[in-house]
Amino acid sequence: MRLVSFTVALLCSVLSGCGRESASAEPDNAPSRPNDGPLVLAVMPELPPYAYLDTNTDEVCGIDIDIVKAAAAKLGRPLEIHQMHFGNLLMTVMSGQADFAAGAITITDGRSRDVDFSIPYAVEGSAFLYRADEPAPTMVRAEGLRIGAVESMTHDYYLTRHGIDPFRYATIEETVEALLAHKIDAVFYDRPAIVSVAALSGGRLAVTPLETRERYGIAVSKERKDCLEAVNAVIRERGAK
Repeated sequence: MRLVSFTVALLCSVLSGCGRESASAEPDNAPSRPNDGPLVLAVMPELPPYAYLDTNTDEVCGIDIDIVKAAAAKLGRPLEIHQMHFGNLLMTVMSGQADFAAGAITITDGRSRDVDFSIPYAVEGSAFLYRADEPAPTMVRAEGLRIGAVESMTHDYYLTRHGIDPFRYATIEETVEALLAHKIDAVFYDRPAIVSVAALSGGRLAVTPLETRERYGIAVSKERKDCLEAVNAVIRERGAK
């Protein structure tokens, strides 16, 4: 099987699984919204089980999506879901073009200056995805390796803080494809997502233990305290971490 075909099939399998949500939306082009219109969720659907795309139906589903849908239902409002790259999520919320952002977003002090975060709903972490026939990477060894990361995510910043300049890609699909093509030596990403990728790789890929631990939250516009309260209520009902 050709490399590209393998990668596409692999990632589609990992990210498949729940409504036709709106197509890709970039914040610069999004129109201003009326206050009484649907609530809007901005999401990067590349992080199972938190946010991922059913490739058979083009529907976004996952833990994050369920939380926000339940919050919108508490408020008696319909919900629109806009898919976009991770780097645009918080900017879209800050600009008022979305009420929520989700996709296993790590709560940080810097991000909390720009948006409100829900109470944490999960504690996960990052790990390395690597070719199984090669030595497992560690943060200690990473300075001598070509490490891939998705641009603007906490994995990117974490590597940079540790003196590692990663190879940056726009999506996890591109990053995994680069790994399979031997353009990089490892991928640093959320462990739950890359565990799924490795499991479907036919033994070609493996995952290290956790290198970091991070708290995930739903990002909410600072202008939408009602949305924040509704999200927190849903998380408490489901058992906050």
